[in-house]
Amino acid sequence: AARSCQSVSQSVIVLLTSQHIIMLSFNSLTIFALLAGGATAFAPQHASSRVAAASSSSSSEQQQQQQPPTVESLSNHSGNTITKSASFAAPDLDQVELQTCIVPSSTTPLGGLLSDQAQHQHRPSSLTSQPVCTVMDAYLDNIIANVPQLALCLRDKGFIQSVKLMETKDIPSSLMLRSTLETTDGFSISKVDTTSAGEPLFSPQIMEMNASTLLRFLKANCKRDNSTYLLRREAGHTDIQLYDITSISAHRQRKWIWWLATMSYRFALRLGHLSAMEGCAERRRAFRCRQRSLLENALQLLGDLADMDGSAHETLCASVCENLADTFLCSANDQHLQQQQNNNTTNNNTATDEEFLDHTDRPATISAPPYAHVTADALDKAQDHLQKGVKTLWPLLERAKKESEETKARKKNKKRTSKKVKVSDANSSSSSDEEVGAEEDDSPSLELQSVSLQLFSLHHKLINVSLRLAEHYLSLYWSSNAMRALRTAARTITDAIELLRLCERQHNDEQHLQLSLRYQFTWLWEHCGHFARSFAADELWREQGHSCGDDIISVLRDVERAVMVETDGYNPHDWFNFVLSDAPITDDTGGLISLNEVGSIVEKDCATTIAEVQKAVNILDRQKSIQRDQRRVLVAACVSYSRAIGIFEEILRIEEEKDTDQEGKIDSHESRSNEFLSLLRQRLGDSCNEIGKILLRELRQLMTSSNEASVAEIMLCSAQFWFDEGLQAFEACKDLRNLALLRCNLCQCWKIRANASFATTEEVREGSTHAEECLQIAANHLQKAHEALGDRDVDPMTWDMVSQELAATFLVLGVRRRQTALGGGTTPVLAQALRLSPGQERGIVEPMERALKIYNESGNVHQAAAANYQFALFYSRVWTCQRDEAKTREKLSAAFKYYAAAQAYFGRAPPGNESTFCLLCLDLSNLYAAVSGKECLSKALSRCLDTVDCFSQTAVDAARKRDGAATEWFQKMTTVASSVEDRIFKLLVSLVKEEKDGSVTTTRYKDLYRAALTAKMVVQQRKKVEDDGDAVGKLAASYELLAAVKAAHKQNL
Repeated sequence: AARSCQSVSQSVIVLLTSQHIIMLSFNSLTIFALLAGGATAFAPQHASSRVAAASSSSSSEQQQQQQPPTVESLSNHSGNTITKSASFAAPDLDQVELQTCIVPSSTTPLGGLLSDQAQHQHRPSSLTSQPVCTVMDAYLDNIIANVPQLALCLRDKGFIQSVKLMETKDIPSSLMLRSTLETTDGFSISKVDTTSAGEPLFSPQIMEMNASTLLRFLKANCKRDNSTYLLRREAGHTDIQLYDITSISAHRQRKWIWWLATMSYRFALRLGHLSAMEGCAERRRAFRCRQRSLLENALQLLGDLADMDGSAHETLCASVCENLADTFLCSANDQHLQQQQNNNTTNNNTATDEEFLDHTDRPATISAPPYAHVTADALDKAQDHLQKGVKTLWPLLERAKKESEETKARKKNKKRTSKKVKVSDANSSSSSDEEVGAEEDDSPSLELQSVSLQLFSLHHKLINVSLRLAEHYLSLYWSSNAMRALRTAARTITDAIELLRLCERQHNDEQHLQLSLRYQFTWLWEHCGHFARSFAADELWREQGHSCGDDIISVLRDVERAVMVETDGYNPHDWFNFVLSDAPITDDTGGLISLNEVGSIVEKDCATTIAEVQKAVNILDRQKSIQRDQRRVLVAACVSYSRAIGIFEEILRIEEEKDTDQEGKIDSHESRSNEFLSLLRQRLGDSCNEIGKILLRELRQLMTSSNEASVAEIMLCSAQFWFDEGLQAFEACKDLRNLALLRCNLCQCWKIRANASFATTEEVREGSTHAEECLQIAANHLQKAHEALGDRDVDPMTWDMVSQELAATFLVLGVRRRQTALGGGTTPVLAQALRLSPGQERGIVEPMERALKIYNESGNVHQAAAANYQFALFYSRVWTCQRDEAKTREKLSAAFKYYAAAQAYFGRAPPGNESTFCLLCLDLSNLYAAVSGKECLSKALSRCLDTVDCFSQTAVDAARKRDGAATEWFQKMTTVASSVEDRIFKLLVSLVKEEKDGSVTTTRYKDLYRAALTAKMVVQQRKKVEDDGDAVGKLAASYELLAAVKAAHKQNL
């Protein structure tokens, strides 16, 4: 605009508005900055100088003299404005960046141009004079970039001789002074002396005034959108003419359409760079919309060219589609900037769009997933554009492949016809040359490689977008959309591998691209596993997603089939073997567990027949539909997670082999990778644990309903296999809490094995039984869980749960060993041959002591009382077979001590423990009765009478209020009541006999016995009259009898 005010031979400025190229902002100063920046295109050809800004935002390329100003020069400064004053003052000139201007020496010395005669000749001349152009370029660049100073670097033969500094306002008058351009004093950096400055080469005020006038003229006339204008001035004339050439551009002229399409595309790229450097979210969004409009216009124009029987320009169309997709994928960065501004947070390290794209287009990790903040609508649109680009470019790839094959065939035929037969056998060098030539012939053509790489870039982004969409659909229970996205991602990965194989020999970043595909493959299988695991755990997939287990398994099988790469033969050194290899869990089971075989039965550790295995499978298949789908889908989830873990472990191995000096970044990357791998292992362990729990539930039902021991053993082995797989996964990721919980489940497996007497692969020690070995292994699992947790403070809840399970296991183990050594029942052992050795006694007592200690420390008084009861039963049986009287008294005293501790709790225990208290009183009564003497018999009678409240109406009413347990309680208490009555009358008979044989004549127990018989007769007579034979009536009769005997006994005392 400034130079249009000078006398130029001819200048043409083309303005294109809105959708065609760029929408001009009719702020006069802004457009002045744009047009002034474009004036650098008129630098004369012999002055191949470059006026370069220190910052990339203010740099402008110099064009040749004959070239008209391009619209690109408008785009370079579209975001900059200047003030009306040509000069300005900076706050601190020493702290701002300096504008750099390099003026090279030419064949004509610069000093000659600065003589009085030269100045006299050049000042009134046209704009073709080089000093005016140079000074104006430097001045306008500083004004547009808002730079207060200019650094003039003078060079000769490529070497900088001197650096001069001057303020922007002094450029018109001081830039071309002899003192400014003098380089005879050697290298120095100094400020220009402006005291001797002459008249400026141009007036900044006049230039600004003329430009403003021109811009007002353009503002008044360039009003229509989607229009094209031509601004022209004839040589030697001062009139400027504006032409509306929209109608001409609308004609279907290939050259004009091609020019508009390429310019739209180039301007869109420039706008992308501008938006990347823009910190304001609103301006970035505006730039993005303008860029998208330009790209859509370019794509439409290229389509018009193809309709005119012109070239399809596949590569350019695909590139436009890819850039269109990027405009949607970058929108998340704008949202982040807007959120930061709303929260009044300032960050000097704001990520640019290039950084954002580079970040989001990386492979998936848990800490930095690609396109994590892009909306679903933007992802859908980006996916459409990427698929369109692939569809556009794929026919070109097919043609390039066909041409490459034809070229290879011609070369082979030509080589075959020109080959000479040699008889010499010492031709190793020539044969090696032929092999090298054959390898060169097999290399793909340059066109094929370039098209393959461009398609690979589209596929790489399409994979990430599809997987991100799948994640979005999974969160909304959109099952059909999620399945489609997963299938698309799988097919695209296969195509990407094929594309990378076409260009792998020539590409320098081959290993990086292969690694990125491995990341995406891991992410794909992680999504498949998450889909299956989520379906098994959430009923909403059936209600909202309208899907079933077969649908989930079907899509996972489709993914597995889609990622199979076609190859002539298996080569262990091929980089794409990660899609051909099976999941580790499939290899470990010999193919028993795979997506094609989603059964949960694994019989590799069981000596079973095929018929028994099939019977177990049939039992599981008879489950209800929901339960069966849950089990089968969990197996599919395990296979998917296992495959993802196997691939990711291979990725980590490859990355460890890389040599790099950036240790800090490697540590951070390793941390994120370990976090991702740990999460995958946790999900695998959880899925395996759920399968094991399902099998254990089925096993319990099978053991209660039928006597299929072999089938039950197969299910137990399978459940144990899944628990072991989960245990390995949790151990690998050091998940202590889940590790402890899973060991509790393994403990249950071994307890079931102990009770059912199933075979075990563990060797049974001498002097031990199968059940004891199984219980010991169960206890070992729980002890390892405690060792893994280390301390209760790590996870108090899990620690206490494991402790309770461990105490129960120790208590059962001690009881089992007691039963093995002493047999069942409560009768004391009288034979000395059955006396326990110290080792046997220690083997019984130690686990029960540990159980009692755990219960006391945890405050579980109920279980502590049960442990005391078991201790009392043990000592009440062994006190009679000790080697001496001291040991006998010790064991008998221990028995009474533990009975007293147990009775102290159960005597005041909450309702529901009446049967246990009655049995305890009966056992204690038997112990007293075993000791000779009337006093002990009296105490035995008192212990039986202590049970009277257990049969009261209060206890009966409390039992009725307990849902589901009342029937069992009445059955137990009816049986116990008969035992208590019988025991009381036997003790009374013994007491009457002792009283009769005693030296002291008394009838207390005889009278008590008579009162007991009378009460029993009255109760029986009432029962006959009332004819009440139910459990409540029996308990009421027992209570009346016991109460009468207790009252009579109290009176006699």
